[in-house]
Amino acid sequence: MSTEDPRTESTAPRNEAAPQAIAAASRLGWPMVVRGILGVAFGIVTVFWPRDSSNPLQLSLPTDVVDHLAIGYLILFALALVFQAVRSPLNVRTAIFGQAVIAIPAIVFLFLADQPAELRAALSIWALLHGALEFWAYRQLRSQPMASDFLIASGVHVLLGIILVFGDGMEALSILGFTGAATLIAGVIFIIGGYSRLSKGRQLAKLGALPEQIDTPAEAADPTDAAPSGAADAADDANPSDAADTSNPADAAGEADRTADSGDPDDPDSDTPMTKEP
Repeated sequence: MSTEDPRTESTAPRNEAAPQAIAAASRLGWPMVVRGILGVAFGIVTVFWPRDSSNPLQLSLPTDVVDHLAIGYLILFALALVFQAVRSPLNVRTAIFGQAVIAIPAIVFLFLADQPAELRAALSIWALLHGALEFWAYRQLRSQPMASDFLIASGVHVLLGIILVFGDGMEALSILGFTGAATLIAGVIFIIGGYSRLSKGRQLAKLGALPEQIDTPAEAADPTDAAPSGAADAADDANPSDAADTSNPADAAGEADRTADSGDPDDPDSDTPMTKEP
């Protein structure tokens, strides 16, 4: 019997924590799928842009065209990030909202960019900042299953930023191609990761083990914490009757002494008449 008790106590916390982690991860499923579809669509358009050597017009693009394509992608991407932040745990919402916020100055700089160097600077700074915030989100979500999706996306965006920083001779079409390749890779990862989270969430719901509340408040963490106070209240309720039965032991002892002494004729308090000897 002594060998069975430690096993039961050690396995119970793991079984209770797994559904909570899977439920929290499944809430990010649809936002990840939306982000993935957006990245794949932008990547397919930019990476597979027709480049025919016989047509010189297809070997280069005006900077303003690339600006408008990147601006459209960043606007939709920021909206998808807001959707993801709303469904994210509290400890990671700051990082996700930060990714949406840094898209705003990038959009402003892209509106002002009229040279490939300015376009490259705007996208490189955005990619580096986005990768750093994505890594922060990974650090906050690494306790969840499949958190490595955010780590891979962070590495892809940081690599894009480094390539753009050192790509001095890049034209607008090359900048667009590298940016589209990064979004395509990250988009595929997010689609697969989001679908996997949704699948695990559905399996958990079929088993009836899906928690209703993901962010558990601290005061409701352990229901056993309320047991001692309840037991103390019950003990306090039972004590008055017990105290009434056993209160004032000195009075009981005095009563017994008076009863024993009541038969002594020399006792002035005794009611027994005194008889004198002849």
